[in-house]
Amino acid sequence: GQLIGQGGVVERRPGSDSLRLEVVPAPESVGGFELQVFVNEVEMTSVAAGLGMDPCDVFVPANKLAATQEPHVAPIARCECGVYGCGTTDVQIVRDGDLVHWDWLHETPMNRGVSFPADQYDAEMARLMSSYSWETPDRRAGRLILASVDNAKLARNGLTLSWVSNSHGDPTQFRAALFADEAYQVLVDVAWDGRSPEELARVVVETLESDPREWTAEWLPTRQEFEDPPRMAGPGWRRWHDPYWPQ
Repeated sequence: GQLIGQGGVVERRPGSDSLRLEVVPAPESVGGFELQVFVNEVEMTSVAAGLGMDPCDVFVPANKLAATQEPHVAPIARCECGVYGCGTTDVQIVRDGDLVHWDWLHETPMNRGVSFPADQYDAEMARLMSSYSWETPDRRAGRLILASVDNAKLARNGLTLSWVSNSHGDPTQFRAALFADEAYQVLVDVAWDGRSPEELARVVVETLESDPREWTAEWLPTRQEFEDPPRMAGPGWRRWHDPYWPQ
């Protein structure tokens, strides 16, 4: 949030920049959505790493772009292939009184940091977070699950929720993927059965917060030396096998 003025004098960066955020469909080769970032009405992600972040990676379960007095780093762009890490642009965000400063990291789209009036910045965050009209039903269900599941309860059972989405092979099933004891992946499927996203999210959360030994689930080890099922497995658990790989 600072710049060097004449004579080497350090000055506070003026809040003369504007911010606008838009969620749009990502290119067909990637699928899903991207969060485009407009600074002074110039789209930044395409001239940074190449593609805006999936909005769920920015806003779920909490808004990573929220500005606080403690500086923090948030992802803002990924490679055109869709992978964050193959190409990367981050911003360091800090609230400085009536201003919010962004400083670009890694594949930078411009040669200076930007500063926004804090009230305009907060209003743009509120506008975007108040409308999820772009969401598909599975996206909405996933967001509600990630925002409401009791992660501490999962952790007590040695489980960590990794991702939630429609099952790739069967869109009539919604899948929650978890890590178990950092040694297994666990897959729990719940049928849509005509449920609304809100109803499905409630069922999935209730399932995940129940005793894992009562689940119907599939498991697979993350390392070859693990042949036995996870310690929390019940009679409804079975080992996962890739349907496209001959046994």
